[in-house]
Amino acid sequence: MSREKWSMAVSQDVRQSEIDPERSRALLSRVVNSQELKRSSRLRELMLYLGNRSLDPHGASIREQEIGAAVFGRPEDYDTNIDNIVRVNVSELRKRLTHYFQDEGAGESLMLEIPRGGYLPVFVLRPLELPAAPAAAPMPDRVTELAAEAEHPAESVRMRASLAELSARTGSRTVSLVTLGILLAFAMSACGYLAWLNHELRAQLRPWQSDRTMEDFWSQFFGKGEEVDIVTADTSYALAQDLLQRPISLDDYLDYKYKSFGDMPGLPPEKRDALNLTLDRDTGSVGDFDAAKRVMDLDGHTSAIKLASARDFTPEGVKDNNVILLGSSESNPWVNLYKDRLNFVVGYDQAHHHSYVQNRSPQAGEQSVYQVLGDRDREYSTLAFIPNMAAHRYTLIIAGTNSQGTRAAGEFVTSPEGLSAIRQRLPVGRYPYFEVLLSSSGLRGTTLHTSIEAARGYDR
Repeated sequence: MSREKWSMAVSQDVRQSEIDPERSRALLSRVVNSQELKRSSRLRELMLYLGNRSLDPHGASIREQEIGAAVFGRPEDYDTNIDNIVRVNVSELRKRLTHYFQDEGAGESLMLEIPRGGYLPVFVLRPLELPAAPAAAPMPDRVTELAAEAEHPAESVRMRASLAELSARTGSRTVSLVTLGILLAFAMSACGYLAWLNHELRAQLRPWQSDRTMEDFWSQFFGKGEEVDIVTADTSYALAQDLLQRPISLDDYLDYKYKSFGDMPGLPPEKRDALNLTLDRDTGSVGDFDAAKRVMDLDGHTSAIKLASARDFTPEGVKDNNVILLGSSESNPWVNLYKDRLNFVVGYDQAHHHSYVQNRSPQAGEQSVYQVLGDRDREYSTLAFIPNMAAHRYTLIIAGTNSQGTRAAGEFVTSPEGLSAIRQRLPVGRYPYFEVLLSSSGLRGTTLHTSIEAARGYDR
């Protein structure tokens, strides 16, 4: 039997062996309190709930709705086809478990897995590995052989002759100073090439490190390996507010109360049907997804970046992680958490159905309101870099008066040219918090030019 087949057979056998429940509980406790889950209280709660259900002798199975109700506060009969919060978080939990047993838990002899297609964890012994084959004994060198031969006096003459031959051969291999200089120059050239190659590879794997201006800003999100949540807007939320002619609060959005608004008295049947269809859908815009892709491409080979829709996002992310919010408060209710702290606010005129940017404290030469009327190829957008709710992480809000505006702002803040223009408008020294109002022009959905209309810098 080959080494690989033997290892697989051993792995299958140990998975079926009896494991002490107390040993399993101890492992569950270590996983829940590990660095891998420390920053996400919701994933810790999910892991603890699933682990305890697995250890329960009567916990033979578990349904998605049970998890959603017990861990995420969903109604017991909620529709899992519409709300996929359990699947999203269990998928993330599988990744965290894999990383834990590769890194922090590399020495664990017992492992915890959540098999694909189910939610009940299993405890298995780490597969055994065959010991490495012993290294071949080193061959004796020529001097040792000659010394062994010299044990007999009759061989001493032969030994001296051979040693003389070996010494002459070694002397003939002495590298001249010229040759040494050539080798040294070659080595220096090789080092220079390797340094250049390393720079190019870093630029491909982590573009945010390829330019000093980019690194100065984006290192605040990616530099420490902390989680970054990118939250796309929910355009169904914006459409529902248009149909209702009233705003929907973040509390109603989080509690799913807004889904019952279609049953409000006084609504015409056609509006009620349209509202119910709209509220059942979780939709987004092309501009949001383009901006999200540009941010993810800055450090696309890390598992720290998480993409979520506004409906799937949770308050724990705002507290524990760096957050990038896409869209205005009209389509992304999470922006409302920061709205009172912003000077440039993207608003929406429900009576005339158009967006605008409000400048709450205009400075000399600035307008109090920026809006585009009748020009489909021009738009405004805002960027806000501010502390998150826990004040030890960061939030970046990328919002436009339309989808194309959000796309333009995302392109601006992920380019060296855009960040250089922003930095020139800010105070010197440590990178300050800031807000920027942008004006963009384009053609058929393609941004051709973006410039800064106004900016604010805040000391940290």
